[in-house]
Amino acid sequence: MIRTLYHGSNRIIESPVFGCGNPHNDYGMGFYCCTNKSLAREWAVRKNSDGFVNVYTLRDDRLRILDLTKGKNHEVVLWVSILMQHRSIAEELRALYKRELDYLFHNYAVQMDAYDVVIGYRADDAYYRFPEAFVRGELTIESLERIFHADAFGKQYVLVSKRAFKDVKFVRYEEVKEEQKISYYARVHKANDLFQKTLLEERYEKGTRLRDLVLSNE
Repeated sequence: MIRTLYHGSNRIIESPVFGCGNPHNDYGMGFYCCTNKSLAREWAVRKNSDGFVNVYTLRDDRLRILDLTKGKNHEVVLWVSILMQHRSIAEELRALYKRELDYLFHNYAVQMDAYDVVIGYRADDAYYRFPEAFVRGELTIESLERIFHADAFGKQYVLVSKRAFKDVKFVRYEEVKEEQKISYYARVHKANDLFQKTLLEERYEKGTRLRDLVLSNE
């Protein structure tokens, strides 16, 4: 299948280079794209200046894909585990929830170099509080899955192998004005409201929390 991908940036990127990215991004090193142009437009102006949406095509039926959005076998827990392995975890979270994190890293480990592409939900600053709240036991798996599969986060399509970088093709770029950032602020506001609402609903709800998985494994 030939897929159209969008990458928002403050520059035009005709030839993405393998090894780019930040090891502390959601899925580690890689070239982060999305299939939603609106999200790419937000990312293009994140540095408070005009930017560009770079457009690519990628034939992915020949690639090894890790898809964390299918909704089977606790992919949402696997998603949290991968995030916690790559993102910079606050020292307080690491110290107070060591058992929970150790459980995730041991039982939901993934060899990222076994894949060419990772498809997963974004956990930018607006939404990273959700997986953190799950680790602290404030959210159940069931609740996180409902949010997860409602596509509230927006999907990322991340190129992680040399093969994927070789196959991606630059098509064109589109200019984005800084005013587009107003939609980013609206999304952050929506995320804040959703987070507070979910915490209130979850306070006395029954369901499976991460500590329950930890205890059942001991």
